[in-house]
Amino acid sequence: MKTLHVKPKGNFSFTTHSIASDKSISHRCAIFSLLSDQPSVIQNYLPAEDTLCTLSIVESLGAQVKKSADGTLTITPPLSIVEPPCILDCGNSGTAIRLLMGFLSTCDGFFVLHGDKYLASRPMRRVADPLRSVGAWIDGRNNGNFAPLGIRGQKLKAFTYESKIASAQVKSALILAALQADGISSFVEPELSRDHSERMLRGMGANVISEGLHVKIHPLEKALKPLHLRVPNDPSSGFFFAVAAAINVGSTVTLHNMLLNPTRIEAYKVLERMGAKVEFIEKESLYESVGDIIITGHR
Repeated sequence: MKTLHVKPKGNFSFTTHSIASDKSISHRCAIFSLLSDQPSVIQNYLPAEDTLCTLSIVESLGAQVKKSADGTLTITPPLSIVEPPCILDCGNSGTAIRLLMGFLSTCDGFFVLHGDKYLASRPMRRVADPLRSVGAWIDGRNNGNFAPLGIRGQKLKAFTYESKIASAQVKSALILAALQADGISSFVEPELSRDHSERMLRGMGANVISEGLHVKIHPLEKALKPLHLRVPNDPSSGFFFAVAAAINVGSTVTLHNMLLNPTRIEAYKVLERMGAKVEFIEKESLYESVGDIIITGHR
């Protein structure tokens, strides 16, 4: 049997802007751009398979997507959502299929959401059932629990929904549906889940009010303002470097353009409680809290 010996290399200093872009924010940029009537400009969009599937779906729904030489995306929404002649392929993305379930449930037309064999085996009733309980028309295999899912968009009545689980995907799907309802809707969750959707939609001008675990959603009276943002870097991807600094006394890692949303940085807070010095320097907060994270290892 081979033995692997690991020993500290010594202290070091490391600074980077090149952490992977945040996937959750990238998905939402593509989908939320359809809520505006003007082009959205997105920098640092994550070029991963999941998020590229979402971008392709947005195009299938009628948007025009242009990519500049530096990778900046300009997403021009259609005048109205197009009923596509094809299946909307979400790849392996649970975020894409579940958020689109909420968004498409109020769009005029019939839509089919599907994905790869792994996505097709993942349960969707956790989102389908809440949406159907407020009037959405969604069906699929095993009574809508597995893709492919068929959605026939229609006007929904205002609703109050109390979720039994804390899920950003369930919450986001219900919020997207509520934006096109005929009155003020409410969503309540048992614990705070990721709140990217609420923050970004408010930044675009939506009247989405968060009060603790209660979200109140006013229907849109007009199209939202377009997005103009640089997708922040993913705090989970940056955490490997943070741990490296934390376990080497005197080492420092500086991570730039990081997402600082409180629902996403708890791992860094744990490092802080374990003795590392962690600084959060916020620089932007229109759509999300974004800035730098500096981690210094010390006892």
